[in-house]
Amino acid sequence: MPRFRLHPSIVPSLLALALALGWAWREVVHAKEAKSMVASKTVIVDDVAMSVYKDEGKPVGKVGLYFDGPTELCSSMVTGRFVIDPGKSPHPPHVHPDEEILIVESGHGSIFVDGKTTKVGPGSVMFSAPNVPHNITSDGPEPVVFYFMKWLPRPAK
Repeated sequence: MPRFRLHPSIVPSLLALALALGWAWREVVHAKEAKSMVASKTVIVDDVAMSVYKDEGKPVGKVGLYFDGPTELCSSMVTGRFVIDPGKSPHPPHVHPDEEILIVESGHGSIFVDGKTTKVGPGSVMFSAPNVPHNITSDGPEPVVFYFMKWLPRPAK
């Protein structure tokens, strides 16, 4: 009676195929979860849904996003509006790889950036280069309202 024998390369080939199918499935799932490209459009403040923002589980204000996702030139771009409750800060000084601009609309507070704290009010603007420590605090009796823009350029090909 003839004996059935697997060719020595069949097991590694089946394993490679299974790994490839698993990786392909992972990529399909990841692509579906990825944010879509930010479209050119105008957004008015009334169209921005504001939600409670918490730091360490405690509410510190409200945030709403105008745009959030990749663009033709950025792997990530986020634009939003933040209302910080009096005496609060959204978070301690932090760093991230994005460049960021913050524009104060109303209220008074202080901005810490790159080791220096500055008192700010309406019309004040902060720029933070990548990985530079920064934060903002509402120091006055009223909330500080500010707009922020963060972006991370696409890597050069």
